[in-house]
Amino acid sequence: MRRFFFPHHAHSGDLIELSGAEARHIASVLRLKPGQAVELFDGQGQVCAAVLQTVGKHQVTARVTAIRNERPAVSVPLTLAQCLLKGKKMDLLVQKATELGAQAFMPVVSAYCENHGDRDHQRERWQRIMIEACKQCHRSNPMAILPVARLDQADFTPYDHRLAAWEGERQAALPTRFIDHPGPLCLFLGPEGGLHDDDLRLLTQWSFTPFSLGRHILRGETAALAALSIVQYLSGFLRPETANCAESSPPAEPSLFFEP
Repeated sequence: MRRFFFPHHAHSGDLIELSGAEARHIASVLRLKPGQAVELFDGQGQVCAAVLQTVGKHQVTARVTAIRNERPAVSVPLTLAQCLLKGKKMDLLVQKATELGAQAFMPVVSAYCENHGDRDHQRERWQRIMIEACKQCHRSNPMAILPVARLDQADFTPYDHRLAAWEGERQAALPTRFIDHPGPLCLFLGPEGGLHDDDLRLLTQWSFTPFSLGRHILRGETAALAALSIVQYLSGFLRPETANCAESSPPAEPSLFFEP
């Protein structure tokens, strides 16, 4: 079933009104008709089953037939702190981090970053990409897109676990303390040019633990998605819901992934 986003204030009684991009998408792109069933989510965990009443390119109304709350339990709230990558690679990471369940996305400017785009425009674009990804993967609680921050001004205080994938690390595997001691985790990835010595000093001051992603030098977006997927698997996020409910013990560490 098609899913669309609505701002919470658009819900009045048993009717929801959609306008702007969502209305155009429904009317002009998908060409949905009155009487068709859809799902609507408000970004705060509420999901409404609804039936379209009126469809126009400027406004769509839907009548709510059922409401449920979706608030998935996340044992390891994960923030992906990604140094800015060139081109549309950041767009890809925002999309995939949303699908992979990251709680927040922190764009970071480090010494070797070559992305010099309009920061406000970029953040608005990433917000749109994130919402579209939520609709596609049926995620009801959107990922937070944090403002772009310079590494020397970023605040990592909220995180119990701070991990940094670094191509210069040849021995250390991904630390897995977060499995037995769940808590907010920040996963840091550098830009295409790698990390400057000043960047490494700042990460050390914030008590980040560097780890290796193996023998090969990975592209920035590949490293981010690999590290994010591994952490999310170990935390239980990528396991089937039945497995998460039935098993109280964490999955065994697949050491093959982390062999340097």
